[in-house]
Amino acid sequence: MKGINITLCIALLGLISGILLCPVLNFSLLIEFIVFLSCFFSFLSLHFIFKRKHIYSVFIAFAAFLLFVFIGVLLVTLSDPLRKESHYTKTLAFEQPQTILLEIDEKLKPGFYDSKYVARVLQIQNKSASGKLIVNVEKDSAKPASDLRVGQYILTKTAAQKIAPPRNPFQFDYKAYLKERGIFAAITVSKQELLQLPYSKNSPQSFADHLRASLNAKLDRFTMHPDNRAVLNALVLGQRQELSTDLQNDYANAGVIHILAVSGLHVGILMLIVHFLLKPLGNYWHSRIPKTLIVLLVIWGFALITGFSPSVLRAATMFSFIQVGFFFNQRKAGFNALIASAFVLLAIRPRLLFEVGFQLSYAAVFAILWLYPKFEKLGLPKNKLLQYYWKIILVSLAAQIGVLPLSLFYFHQFPGVFLIANCVVLPFLGFILIYGLILLTAAALNLLPEFAVECYDLILTWLNIFIKGLASLDVFLIENIYFSLPLVILSYLLIFSAENFSQRFSFKNISLLLLVLISFPITLLFSQFAQRQPKFYILHQYQTSLFSYQNEQLEFTFYTESNREPPQQLLNQFKTHQQVAAVQAAKLKHFYQIKEQTIFRIDSSAVFEIPKFEPDFIVLTQSPKVNLDRVTERYPNAVYIADGSNYKSYVARWEATCTKKKIPFHNTYEKGFYKIE
Repeated sequence: MKGINITLCIALLGLISGILLCPVLNFSLLIEFIVFLSCFFSFLSLHFIFKRKHIYSVFIAFAAFLLFVFIGVLLVTLSDPLRKESHYTKTLAFEQPQTILLEIDEKLKPGFYDSKYVARVLQIQNKSASGKLIVNVEKDSAKPASDLRVGQYILTKTAAQKIAPPRNPFQFDYKAYLKERGIFAAITVSKQELLQLPYSKNSPQSFADHLRASLNAKLDRFTMHPDNRAVLNALVLGQRQELSTDLQNDYANAGVIHILAVSGLHVGILMLIVHFLLKPLGNYWHSRIPKTLIVLLVIWGFALITGFSPSVLRAATMFSFIQVGFFFNQRKAGFNALIASAFVLLAIRPRLLFEVGFQLSYAAVFAILWLYPKFEKLGLPKNKLLQYYWKIILVSLAAQIGVLPLSLFYFHQFPGVFLIANCVVLPFLGFILIYGLILLTAAALNLLPEFAVECYDLILTWLNIFIKGLASLDVFLIENIYFSLPLVILSYLLIFSAENFSQRFSFKNISLLLLVLISFPITLLFSQFAQRQPKFYILHQYQTSLFSYQNEQLEFTFYTESNREPPQQLLNQFKTHQQVAAVQAAKLKHFYQIKEQTIFRIDSSAVFEIPKFEPDFIVLTQSPKVNLDRVTERYPNAVYIADGSNYKSYVARWEATCTKKKIPFHNTYEKGFYKIE
């Protein structure tokens, strides 16, 4: 790719490598700093030596790469919130009521029983503290209260809880997700336990939150369907809290969920519209300065309105770099801007690399910049309208190719109607976005006529009906796709090798393409071989017991009460992460054998005295009324496991007994499923 800045590429690849290597190296901060200084002076020495000889050496490139690797390692270590002595995890006594002063930082999608927020910890027991946690405010229909605002200070006395791990295998790991965001605890309070202080912090985020609340209050005077109001908030204001689960599922199954998440698509459309409006200024040097300033002002103004959400910040940063590239009239402004913006964002917040949105955004934009010009060379219709639609198809196709491997890896489904949905929705998205912005501006100025709201409400109604119709075509939605990380890497190698082959037919390119294609079945066979080891899972299900056994033929048996079928959602989670050959249900037994290990289940019958029997694991189910002191005396070498069918009070008592006797105990309520191999 001619015109791409190699130095930027080396810096970005080094930074990404350092971010990925940091957990593996696990060096102390002092060692990381010493290695960084060594790399820095080595790079300077090599650069000085070879610069005098006017020779570019691969040694300089390698030294620069190593330097940025350890910059990445240092940045990850320095950005870890747990390093701070003031972090609440060092002073907070979990499960014990304490007085906590908090500042609301972000609103989350509310649950059925509570409103959810991210808050910054300011004080614990009148002592300064730092860090973020989740605040769950219980809903009370008898005493409704206004929502908490971003920047608002609140005081409460409550007990904090640690974030629970996944209850069952292959579930979404909410604990790991929050850890990447620097959140390690949660509190649940009623409205009566919450004191809303009369002062708040002034910040761009709080200003944006107050502005959005004010705009929504102005819109309350007009009648809009709740789903349409939610789409307006999502499209224009970047707030998806009001979107119903059914509506989100419809957009996801139709392959257009990205239009509800304000990101690069919306910022890019806004930037193109501003460029179109400024076209009369021309592309002269003296006109580029005001054009660039206006575009940057619009981009960052839109980012402010949406509350500087992470996705909008990524997009605003990326398109700001692209606009600066246009200012200097660079031929490869797009690629260099993409690389530079990724470098800046990762340098500021290294853990962005692990966010799905970050990965999908950059994969989509890179694919559009790389593949769209090649698709365009294949030919365009002469008719202007057909040409417009054909370009949208090509852009959608390029973006889908870029994100497909990651989408299959994270979401395990493929919406077959995505191309139809995008071809219909995207041409009108710019109009819907601008209409929404004008609507809100008029509302803010008290100049909004009723018919304008009615027209917008009707447009969004048609949009939702169309999306719902496409989503209902289940035959085109492929779900529960097994797709592992090695397959993601191979898929991107396949895309690159296929593109090289299409550009130049040569022995080298066809050999590379065939090698990648052959690697797919080999990878699947290797992953199948790796998964063949027999496994036994004690799963967590509320008020019931559920076990699962996988044999060497990848056949799964789910043991349930009364031989019932296991939950479909749980089955789907196994299928998307394992190469499942067959599934069957069976009734729960008292004894299980996996290789040399014996599992003994004690149920409500409380029978445990078995002569000449030494189990390796004892699973307590259905709240058996047993004296665990007697059981542990009879089986002192076993690991004890309590599943979700037991009363919590029984589990707490059993755990205390085992802890006192230093016997291993696993509580699935707190620690999730238990796996035996």
